[in-house]
Order: sequence, then structure tokens, then C-alpha cells
Amino acid sequence: MKRKLMLLLACLFVGIGLVTAQTQKVTGVVISEEDGQPVIGASVLVKGTQIGAITGVDGDFTLPNVPSSAKTLVISYIGMQEQEVDIQPTMKIIMKSNTELLDEVIVVGYGTGRKLGSVVGSVSTVNNTKLEKNPTTNFTDALSGQVSGLSVLSGSGDPSKSASIRLRGVSSINAGTTPLFILDGSPISSTVFNSLNPGDIENITVLKDAASTAIYGSRAANGVIVITSKKGKFNEKATVTLRGQFGFSSMVEDQVEMMNSKQYLKFREMLGQPLSQEAQDAINKYGIDTNWRDEVFDGSAPTYTLDANIRGGGSNTSYYLSLNHHDQQGIVDQSGLRRESLRFNFDARVKKWLKVGIQSNLGYAKYNTNNEIEATNAIYGTNPAFFARKAMPYDSPRYYTINDGKLTWGDKAQYLHFSQTPTVDYINDTRDIQKRLVTANINLFQELTPIKGLTIRAQQALNAFDYRGSNIYFPTDDLETPMGDVYKGDTGARSESFQRYYTWTYTNTAEYKFHIEDHNITLLAGQESIIAKDESFGVMSSGHTDSRQLFLQQGTKVAPTDLSQALTESVVNSYFFTGSYNYAQKYYVDLAFRRDGSSKFAPNDRWANFFSVGAMWDLKKERFMDNIDWINELSVKASYGTTGNSSIDDYAYFGLIGSGKTYNGLGSLGISQASNYDLTWEKVASANIGLNFRLFDRLSIGADFYHKKTTDMLMDIPYSLTTGFSSGAGNIGAMVNKGVDLDVAVDIFNTNDFRWSVKANFNYNKNEITELFNGRDEYALPNYGLKYKVGHSVGELFFVRRAGVDPRDGKQIWYDKDGNLTKVYNEERDAVLLGKDRFAPYTGGFGTEASWKGVTVSADFTWAWKKYMISNDNYFLENPSQALKVNQTTNMLNMWTTPGQVTDIPAASEAIQFDDHLIEDASFLRLKNITVQYALPKSVLKHLDVQNINIYFTGRNLLTVTKFTGYDPEPDTNLVKFGYPNTRQFIFGLELTF
Repeated sequence: MKRKLMLLLACLFVGIGLVTAQTQKVTGVVISEEDGQPVIGASVLVKGTQIGAITGVDGDFTLPNVPSSAKTLVISYIGMQEQEVDIQPTMKIIMKSNTELLDEVIVVGYGTGRKLGSVVGSVSTVNNTKLEKNPTTNFTDALSGQVSGLSVLSGSGDPSKSASIRLRGVSSINAGTTPLFILDGSPISSTVFNSLNPGDIENITVLKDAASTAIYGSRAANGVIVITSKKGKFNEKATVTLRGQFGFSSMVEDQVEMMNSKQYLKFREMLGQPLSQEAQDAINKYGIDTNWRDEVFDGSAPTYTLDANIRGGGSNTSYYLSLNHHDQQGIVDQSGLRRESLRFNFDARVKKWLKVGIQSNLGYAKYNTNNEIEATNAIYGTNPAFFARKAMPYDSPRYYTINDGKLTWGDKAQYLHFSQTPTVDYINDTRDIQKRLVTANINLFQELTPIKGLTIRAQQALNAFDYRGSNIYFPTDDLETPMGDVYKGDTGARSESFQRYYTWTYTNTAEYKFHIEDHNITLLAGQESIIAKDESFGVMSSGHTDSRQLFLQQGTKVAPTDLSQALTESVVNSYFFTGSYNYAQKYYVDLAFRRDGSSKFAPNDRWANFFSVGAMWDLKKERFMDNIDWINELSVKASYGTTGNSSIDDYAYFGLIGSGKTYNGLGSLGISQASNYDLTWEKVASANIGLNFRLFDRLSIGADFYHKKTTDMLMDIPYSLTTGFSSGAGNIGAMVNKGVDLDVAVDIFNTNDFRWSVKANFNYNKNEITELFNGRDEYALPNYGLKYKVGHSVGELFFVRRAGVDPRDGKQIWYDKDGNLTKVYNEERDAVLLGKDRFAPYTGGFGTEASWKGVTVSADFTWAWKKYMISNDNYFLENPSQALKVNQTTNMLNMWTTPGQVTDIPAASEAIQFDDHLIEDASFLRLKNITVQYALPKSVLKHLDVQNINIYFTGRNLLTVTKFTGYDPEPDTNLVKFGYPNTRQFIFGLELTF
């Protein structure tokens, strides 16, 4: 028995020894080569097995039971190169950055960046390849068509203008609807957009739902756009990049065909008001026929851009320095922009536990905007866009004289003989309009890591600009033309304006990351204060009689109404908290809470709380998905939360005192604004459900379904005039936006030599007013062609419907509100909502990119469907009552003249009304950008001591498909009236990297 027991024990120990010999324990740490810091959340996997671990807050990992036969570990982390290393009992693994995947690590709020695949919220990114070669001054134009749900409309070809940006519909009636822009952690205003060099931007992240925006609280009701500038990297060899661009701009092709000389002559005969014999001779004898559009708009306005940047870093410092010069002339005289910008980003690891840095941008912009176009009421002859339509085709751009039947050409015309108006060139020569903008964006930060996993960060940010505007109108003498016309001169005038704005943002956060086995937790608490001040003044004098004496004090006329001054100040204080949890990188939960207090609201309603909760499930990490190789990624997410809107006047709730009439030589005071001490935050509650997957390592699809409800909308409420006020600010009603975002990307070919991918995005948004004020279910704004009505969109157009033209008498026929035909126009009685919206419910974009042996071709399209605009232009260009002083479109040749004639152009005696015949379908499809690039092969570069040489061509707005007949279908407005046309650009560039 004893021998049997000893044999049993011997077998047991041998078995234990065999088991021990078959496995081993492996420990190690994963470090980033870039900054020497631990890589938290890296995947460590025994190759060929399911044995693995996730690195902790120290970058450490432990694998207790690694088979002795295993030879290799696979280490991966988003944004870094995947590595395979030989297994050792104790290991130190240094990971290198993967520049191709850097855009996968994004900033979505306060604290450190996150892997794109681990973000619970609905976000989209645009990387620097879409920005660097953008031919426009403003980076916002490059976002057009790139992000589902993001509407970017460039409504003007003026180089100094920004695009109109809206995310997932319109969330407010009177308060701001533009997303919040964050640059390197601090908010910036749209005024400074033109001073930012698009080439300095690393990536742009668009935050759409509450899970990603609620941390910004009171400013995030319209979404958030986070801009990250380029930086150097620790232990990075210095590189120098030089980029030069040259090109030219012209007007996009429009759909309007104005009458030529002979057509206009025929039209005047149709009116029974024939042209003078002199005008007929100019047309028939001398063939004068001018296309004034070609005369007014420059077909080759030049653009120049020069960029230079240096980036790199040592063991404890990193840097990025760039200089940019951009000069773009407008297609209209006295419009254009010149920009100089300097960016300096610097990080230093002062101690192992202390890091400091600065991100700074200084900008100077000098620009002209043609005031005749930009004026609120732009319909007068000296507006170039109106002049190009208005001027008679039988007027000549040059003076001429006729002697003995022979025409002799003279100088360039300053005054048009038949149109009886000065030319655009003459008006421009009599004035000098200059605007200058100096901007500063400076972020300082100090970052401490006193213990493992804890990061304490303080940031101080300045966003500021100084603006100076100067308008000089020279005194002019009477203009006597060779053709016998006299244009009366006038005295001169001068106006000067100045504005200084700054925002100080102080942000302090503490972030703690830790893990317990597969449980990964990040907690962040923070405090933020934003102090803003805006002051401005303006003065104008007139009556200057000598062009050598044009100072303000040298004018003979200065009135109190020519002086202006304004001062506003606001403060926002905030406290916020976020918590992120994931289990084994499969199940994610994010929480956010923010409490904001704003000086824009009365003390009792100043503070508001905002929150969000979101969850995501990465199904691909589940074991039951291991054998499904054709599904590469699969995740579902959901979120709900609230954000706020305070984009209103700084003193909206106050009862304000203003200047009254002068009495007995003394000034007086009067109440200028009614108070509302119940005014409070506009709030948006948002829900989002999303699905993302990738199949066959080729097809990626993302879909998000959202529902946003705005309550306590900030709006001017009409008052009874017995109160002494017409309206006042208040919180009224509610509005809902609901829809879907869809993103699709396909890698058609992906080989070493040839790559070809296609992508597309789509958004459908339904906007609906669900509640108004004082029990009303509708509120009409007939002067704007709008009516707010419960159950309808905020942008639905409100007009009388024209039924056509009676062929018997040429009179206009309308529908009354009940659908009956009438020949009596009554706007107050018969205007109805038309079901046509100024805000396109369907928007999107698509594009493709193909590369082969150094040649890359990419194209991006943007589109909008069911977008409508009112053409104020056609009220002048298709109106017989305007025909004696304004040229007409060729459509007017179909004007009714005889009984029985079927046409949609009424008789000349009919007064044209502002009815729905002026509404046009402004849906469009536009080739926004196309780029062809060639990178010289490495075999050539090694002989030149150059790292990279790229030669490229970029074209912008080369093709537009639309039914809209005006200058351009893009403007984000309900009514267009002779605005600055959009531009088509052709840019050639060269990029060198050393």
C-alpha cells in the first residue's frame, strides 16, 4: 500500500512539472517612442492564440499562462505601428507613431485624445489632406460635402467671406445656429477664420450628438467643430516643407440669359415704346452689343499662396513653426484679401512630471469688400452685380464718336450714354475702401502628472482681434463725356470704424485613468471661465471739397447720427465632469455633466445644468464573432443628453435706457428696451442611435438616427404697441429636428501599386415647430416670405400662389387661400405655406480617390435637394415696368401680346407681384474640388537630398448642375438680390519637403 501511495505522488509531481513546463509568465511595459510615456490601452496578443491583455495606466501588462511553444507577441494601438516581437519573460516594447493613422486619434472634448473606434458619440473627421491644397482663403469651404449632416454653403465669391455652416438642421429661430468652433482647446469666433492658414490644421473633428457635445454645455446646441493644429513630435527629425500655389478665379456659370441688343430692340417694340433712332443706329449700323457680365466680372483674378513650415523635436522638446502668405484678388473690383499668418507651437517636457507648451497664431488680413454688393439694400445701379444685369447691351464700354457715318473709338467709358449711369469702374475710381484685421490666438498650458494615471492640466487662452475699417469717397467734378452727357459731381466723405474684441478662457482639469483587470476607467473634473469684451466706435464726415483734405475733421458736415459707439461684456463660469468606462474594449459607457452660468441671463435664471449618457457595444470583440472573418468591424451605440444656447445679445434681459430727442439744446433719456427677468437658456435635448460596420475589409458603413428637441426658444416676441415696444426677447415654444446621417466608404482596389476608393455621405433632416407663444399656432412674417406655424418647418416659404396667365387678356391669375382662382392679388388674405423650404432637407456629398505609382486623382462633390430661394433679381429682370431702365432676360420675349397666346409672362400692363413665381428651385450638384497630384519617385529624390516633391493641380467649383437661374444656388438665405457670385478657381501648386 505504501509503495502504491509513493507511486501516485510521484506521478502527480511529474504531471505538475509537465504542466509547468508547458506555460510561462510574461510581463512587460509598452512605451511610446514619441514622448516616452506609457501607452495605455494597447492590445498585447500571443500570435496565433486568443491569449492577450490590455496595457494599464503604466503601460504594463501581464500574461500569466503563455504556452512555451509561443514565440511572438503582437502589439497594436490605434495611431501606432503594429509590432511583432519575440517573447521574453520581461519585456520593454517601444511603439512608433503611424503617420497614416494619426487622424484616428481625435480630440472630442477636454482631456487626452481618444481612439476613433472607442468614441461613444457621433463624430466625423476631416484630415489635413482636404485642407492643405484648398484654394480658398477660408478653411470652412473645404468642409463642404465632407461630413454627413453638416451643411456648408459658400454663398459668396468674396475672398473675405466665410461659408454658412449648419449641423443637423436649424435648432433655433432667433438665437445663433452656427456650431461652436474650438481651436486647440479654446473657443474662437468666425471673425478670425480668415487669419488661419488651412495648411496649419492637422484635422477637424465634427461632434454631432449629445454624448460628444454635452461637455461643452451652454455653447453646444448647434454642434461643435474641434480644430487641432499641427505640432512637432518628440524625437522627430526636423523637416522643412515649402509649398507654393498660383492660380486664377472666374465667375461660376449662371443660368441667366440677358437680352442682346437686337433682342432688346424687339422687346421695346413689343412694349410699344421703340428705342430712339440713335439707339437703333448703334445696334443696326454699328453693331454695338455688349455682354456686361463679361465686362464687370474678372475672368482671371489671380491667387498666390506661399507656405513654409519647420517641424521636429528632441528628447524633451517639440516644435512647429509656419509662415503663410496668401493674396487673392476678387472677381469684382475693390474686393480681395491678403493674409499673413505666423504659427508657433511648442511643447517641452520640463520634468518627468511636468509638461508645458504654447499653441499660437498671429494673423494679419487686409481686405476689401465691395460695399455696393454687401450693403443691406443692394439693388442700385452702382452695385456691380446689379450693373452687370442692368446696363443696356447697346451701350459700349468705350466712348465713341460718329462723324460722317464713321465710328471712332475713344477712351474707356466712365458714364453710359443710353443707360444714363456711371460705370462700375468710375465708381470704384472715386473711392478707397480698406479693411484691416489683426488677430491673436494664444494657448498656454501646464500639465502635471504627480502620480501614475493622474493628469492635472491648466490652460489659458486668448482669442482676440483688432479691426479697422476706412471708407474714403473722393470729391468729384462734373463729368462731361465725349458723347455730350454730363454727370454731376459731388463732395467727398470719409468714415472710420474700429472694433476690439477679446475672449479670455481659463480651463483647469484633472483627469485620472486607471484599470482593474479588464475594467478601464477615465474620470475628469474641470472648471472653466470665459470672459469676453467687445467695444467699437465709428464716425463719418462729409462735404469734403478737396481730395487733398480728406481727414474726418476736414469735412464740412458732421451730424450726431454719424457717430456710433458700443460696448458689451459677458462672462460664463462652468463646472463639468466626465466619466468613461469600458470593459475589455467591448462595452463602453460615457457620462458627462456640466453646470453653466452666464451673465446674459438674469441672476435667478443664470445657471443651467446639461448632461449626457452614451453607450457602445463593440460586437466584433465578442467570441461568437471570431470565426466570421468577412465582418471586420461591428458596433452599435446610443446616447441621450442636453445642451444649451445663449447666442443672443449680451443685454437682452435688461430694461435699457437709450438716448431720447434733444430738448431745449439738452440731451434726454428714454426707455429703449423692455426688461425680461425670466429670460433663460434655450435648451436642446438630443437622442442618437448609431450603427457602424466594415465588411470584407472593403466596405465601411455608418448610420446615425437622431432626434433633437429645442425648448424655451429664444425669440423676439411681438408686443402690443400700447406697451410702447414692438417686441422683446423671451423664451417661447419648441422645435424638433429629426433625421438620419449615412456614411459609406468602399475600397475598390488596394494593392501596392494601385488604390481606388469611393465614399459618400447623406443626411435627411425634418424640421418641425411644435409650439409657439401665447397659445398661438402660427406667426406670419410676410415681409420675409415666412410664416412660423405649428406642424411646419421654420424655413417654409409663405406666399400667394400664381396660377398662370389668362390667355384671353394676359392678366395674372392667382389662387386664393382656399384654392379658388382670382385675378385680385391680396397677400394678407391669400398667402399660404407652400411646402417649399429655404433649408434643404436632403444634403450630402460624395467623392473618389485613385492613386497609381505616385499619381493621385481625387474629386469631391457636394449637393442639396429641395432647397428653395426667392429671386429678388427676377423682380427687376422680368418686369416690364423696369424695362426702360433695366435690361431684361430673354424669357420676356414670350410676354403676352395677343388674345389666345399661351404663356407664363403676363401682359406689359400687368403689375408684377411678389408671389411664388419668384421662388426658384435652388437644388444643386457641384463638383466642389478636383485635385491631380504627382509625387516624384524615391529613386529620383535620393539624388536631390529631398524627402518629397509633389506637383499638383486643384480646381474648385468647376461644374454645377442646377435649375436656379440666378448667380449661384448656394447662398444660405430665403431671398437673393444681386449678391457676389461664387467663383470657379484653377490652382497649380508645388510642394517640397526636406
